Amino acid sequence: MKKSLFAVAAVTAFAGAAQAQSSVTVYGILDVGYVGSNAKEVAAPSATNAGINVANTQTTKIVKNAFGAGNEQTSRLGFKGTEDLGGGSSAFFTVELGLTPTNSSLSGSTDKDSIQGTTQAGGSGVDNRQSFVGIKKNGLGQVAMGRQYTLIFNSGAATNPGQYNSIAGDVIYNAGSVYTADNNASGTNNSVGFTNRASNALTFSSEVVAGFKLNGMYALNNANSSQLAATSNSSGGGGNVNWNGWGAGLDYTWNKLFVTAAYQSFKSQLTNGVYASSGTLMNTGSTGPLAGQLSATGLLLAPTLLSDKQMFAGATYDFGILKAYAQWVGRKVQNDVTSSFTIGNGTSATSVVAGQQLNRNAQQIGVRSYITPVIESWGSIGQGNYKTTEASANVRFVGWQLGSNYYLSKRTNLYAIYGQQQSTSGTPSTAGSGASANQYALGLRHTF
Repeated sequence: MKKSLFAVAAVTAFAGAAQAQSSVTVYGILDVGYVGSNAKEVAAPSATNAGINVANTQTTKIVKNAFGAGNEQTSRLGFKGTEDLGGGSSAFFTVELGLTPTNSSLSGSTDKDSIQGTTQAGGSGVDNRQSFVGIKKNGLGQVAMGRQYTLIFNSGAATNPGQYNSIAGDVIYNAGSVYTADNNASGTNNSVGFTNRASNALTFSSEVVAGFKLNGMYALNNANSSQLAATSNSSGGGGNVNWNGWGAGLDYTWNKLFVTAAYQSFKSQLTNGVYASSGTLMNTGSTGPLAGQLSATGLLLAPTLLSDKQMFAGATYDFGILKAYAQWVGRKVQNDVTSSFTIGNGTSATSVVAGQQLNRNAQQIGVRSYITPVIESWGSIGQGNYKTTEASANVRFVGWQLGSNYYLSKRTNLYAIYGQQQSTSGTPSTAGSGASANQYALGLRHTF
């Protein structure tokens, strides 16, 4: 009996010790409020109406107002934990889900990278913001694998005066669009600045040595297939569906100065595209009213051979009474593909978009300060330019933003944010020229 009691006590003590070496934290953000915006889009003359006067081009005005979520920070629910493996090593994990507390779907969205065509959110019943597991070794650094923030996203987050809010005026980070469509026309639309997250990613971060910290990333999702028999809706014979990327970054901290820089490059390849024969395939390439419907003969997903190169540099300096911020971002995207294929009715066709490009760069400065112990304010101003293959000239854009937080407690605050942006060009008929917008938000944010 005594031996049994001793054994139970020993097992209980061991389990308690093991549990003490591990920890799991539940965290989250709920951000709700009111948002309103006014925007103007100017459509350039189409190729079929090239002879019309520029003054007769179509102007669209958009007024939006709603009770929404995620104006200052995206709402989320997360779980993170660590386990001590001994010898200065530890394992860690993070699972973070996006929340939409004001919608019928609590989690999940269709937000996408408008350039790469890859989803920036889960696009399903559960919005997978992040999910990764890794190992850390004291004195060396850590590695992690899964869906993670990119290097530029992390560098930008550390040097952004507005802390990645979703209101207009931030020319570096553009979390949402106040315009009708999510496209490149204004140079300030969703994800046009840089890629936020990478799935199937392996990341590395070193320990800080003499103020320096090295960061790296490699993402890989390649699939090669062979097709032995030709079909009526394909060019037949094999194909590649490949996506990969890599990045490198460096952080430096000296007293109150922080400097960061990062570079990342992605490649996408869809060799044969996806084609539909009449009444046989679902229209999976559409997010509009025809999504999921049987599609007539034609192209659902175009062949792609895309390279996407992104650069970022930023810095902050803490003066005590305020903190100063500076950021620069550059992006060059090029699509080079020539694909011959046969559609369902036996007709041969060729898709050629060789040399299609987008070049964009922007710079921004700002400050952030506590006016009183419970009132925090910030402001930013920035400008940049972009040029696409279709544009006849560079389009210049400017943006500015003001915001303030009133803290009811350490975890709960009221906020007010206002921002403006506009784009101009020496050639008024250039796509995106003449667009303008202002946006404002009032809300409540709670962190837990």
